Amino acid sequence: MLSMSMIGNHFWCVVLAVCVLGGCAPGGRSAMADAKKETRPPVVAGAFYPGSPDRLRETVQSLLDRVPDIKPEGEIFAALAPHAGYVYSGPVAAYTHKLLQAAEFDTIVIIGHDAYRSAVAFVSPADFFETPLGQVPVDREMVTKMMAFDPGIREDRLLHSREHTVEVQLPFLQVMGRECRIVPILFGEPTFENCRLLADAIRSAAGDRKVLVFGSTDMCHYPTYEVARRIDTATLEVLGSLDVRKLFAHLREQEHKGLALNVETALCAKGGVGTAILFAKDRGADHAQVLHYANSGDVPIGDKRRVVGYSAALLVRKR
Repeated sequence: MLSMSMIGNHFWCVVLAVCVLGGCAPGGRSAMADAKKETRPPVVAGAFYPGSPDRLRETVQSLLDRVPDIKPEGEIFAALAPHAGYVYSGPVAAYTHKLLQAAEFDTIVIIGHDAYRSAVAFVSPADFFETPLGQVPVDREMVTKMMAFDPGIREDRLLHSREHTVEVQLPFLQVMGRECRIVPILFGEPTFENCRLLADAIRSAAGDRKVLVFGSTDMCHYPTYEVARRIDTATLEVLGSLDVRKLFAHLREQEHKGLALNVETALCAKGGVGTAILFAKDRGADHAQVLHYANSGDVPIGDKRRVVGYSAALLVRKR
């Protein structure tokens, strides 16, 4: 039978062993607690962007280096960038990410594809999103507060597990050395009302944080090169009004008229763009600064008979 002294010695040996093995993290967090953290692994590494860390870093840095010297036209509250494979949309997305070096934020809310499901938005239950360059922490406190704000904001692990529209933005943030947390979101049903709800939820959950809203979106899908440029030019002009109702009406009209022109959508993340506009306007934004436009037909391997449009933009308050 073990004596009390033997039991005590055994207990402290176990505690010591756990600490020596790295179980006593700063702030009293244990290795067991860390082990319960959920990581969302990369799903398009090696496809949409290089899977090798060295090659990925080199690719992203090369894209950033090719962005000309452009200055933000005011204080940045939100941003838009495309989310296709880097060979197609990377040169455009780099414009947005390069200019975000002038923005201060603790948390970046990245809103990707519209899911067209009966909900406001879907957040991820993960604690980290991972790329070949490492892990990006999720702002779990902000996610929790957003879900408490409105029941239409829900967790969906499966939906996020196969979606690329948040993931492809992360290597840019990592190469730029941004020390921030993310709130990864996929939109539900893209209506004005849901955009208003999500923008309000973000503002309410932000507290004292400096938050930037990032709409991850491509533009016109699958018409010819010339048709895409015409539609996307008109869409960017309407975007400049910062009027979400007007933008959504324009997109519906373009998609209806474009059915015979193989236009599947005029903007694939309407909810994220609408939310970004409303959030930015709440903060005082009065201008959409379009940084660059191109489409997949501008790439040497692109097919001009069937293209996708890409734009980079900032929503700012002019100084």
